Amino acid sequence: MRERLPNLLVPSIARWSVCTGVLVLSLALLFYRLGEGSLYDWDEAIYAQAAKEMLQTRAWGSLTWDGYSFFHKPPLYFWLTALAYHVLGIHEFAARLWSALFGFGILAMTFAFGVRLRSWTVGVGAVLLLLSVDPAYYSQWWNFLSLSRVGLMDTSLTFWIMIALLLVWQSDRRPWLLALTGIPAGLALLTKAWPGLFALLITLPYWHLARRGQTGHLGYWTMAAVLATAVALPWHFWQYSLHGHFFLREYVGFNLLERVLQTVEMHHGGPFFYLSVIRRGFGIWGYVLPLAYLWGVWRAWRKGDQGVVLLLCWVAIPLVLFSIARTKLGWYVNMIYPPLALLLAIALADLLTARVALGVVAIGMLVCCLSLPAPADGSPQVKAFAREALQIVKPDDALYVIESACADEEPSHTAGELFMAGTHIRPSMVFYLDRRLTCVTERHVLEGNAPRGAYVIVDGESWPRFRHMGQVVLQVLEDGRGYLLARMK
Repeated sequence: MRERLPNLLVPSIARWSVCTGVLVLSLALLFYRLGEGSLYDWDEAIYAQAAKEMLQTRAWGSLTWDGYSFFHKPPLYFWLTALAYHVLGIHEFAARLWSALFGFGILAMTFAFGVRLRSWTVGVGAVLLLLSVDPAYYSQWWNFLSLSRVGLMDTSLTFWIMIALLLVWQSDRRPWLLALTGIPAGLALLTKAWPGLFALLITLPYWHLARRGQTGHLGYWTMAAVLATAVALPWHFWQYSLHGHFFLREYVGFNLLERVLQTVEMHHGGPFFYLSVIRRGFGIWGYVLPLAYLWGVWRAWRKGDQGVVLLLCWVAIPLVLFSIARTKLGWYVNMIYPPLALLLAIALADLLTARVALGVVAIGMLVCCLSLPAPADGSPQVKAFAREALQIVKPDDALYVIESACADEEPSHTAGELFMAGTHIRPSMVFYLDRRLTCVTERHVLEGNAPRGAYVIVDGESWPRFRHMGQVVLQVLEDGRGYLLARMK
């Protein structure tokens, strides 16, 4: 007995060592040089600035950007980012902290799903698939790891959806867990508005398919709806009471109807746009994902595998709805990366056996799909320029930014006018300069309407047209590109 005990412990020790090692690797890749570089235009810098203004003004309910009302998103992610600013300071690391933390939460949840649906090897394999990086497409647009390292709210949305799905999966033995799905569903709605509905749009069809049309547990689902409403609705009612139809016009009209029915900000694509995104996001594994999905359909149909049914619903419903919408952005389908990784890991385990499949995934990752992340550096020239400009421009100095797309007239400050002209100023410029900026057109400046003594920011290529109107006090240029700070004569 004493001789057999160490032999029995070896598999257990090896298993926990592998699982722990993969989770440690996840943390290392997510946080490696996370705070270096500079913020990306547009969404990352917009969110970072909105959270900064929330902290500075202590206006915890109504969001602003560069002083203008910002009604595009709910407040939960901004609350968390403002908290990170308060504790750590206002910088890139704090702006990206919660995205990375929720990214790690997604990886941990993916591992938990793998264990519950099949085995620990499937969980580890799925995590490695999510960490895989194709160097040719390493950017925030496609890869899960890269997306988790920029300050966007998609990882937090995916995390809340995963919590809801895990509760539904576990409710087979504990039906009362269905009621608790309302909490993560409400938090998902409070994170990114209508995409948070996927917490229910995925769980309800799965529940219907898994129970083969049987009814029951209506009380638990009703309680889930009540909890989701209790979490998400108060802030929405509060904003409507403050801003009325302006809030509805921007929050619902622009953020939902226009993005679904129209192409916003030229973010468009064909019906197979997201299939291309997914292929690139998974590197070499992207080529076999369609086969893994078809295998899942066969397994669900022939063997009634409820775990696979859950994964199929999790992939198909968001993919179809996002593909129908006119506005398309690569990171929208981030939420279906975990089920795709799980489907592929399970398919490989069935084909090759669990441990052989894990070995194949690990070898594939080591050979071609593992690299230390480069710092996200979306606006290096803006950051360098702002650092120098802040030594010259005083807080009470007038500061203008010349952009050809600016409105000819100052926008109204009425709630709901959504930072109209301000959207034409690079959000990273707003964040790093930390000054109230006024966006003006080239015509406005050329006609001599810029106040004497005011500071004007202009890009290097446009400066020759304004050379006679001001004196350059700072220039940060590389090959003629960059920014100059001039003082009007």
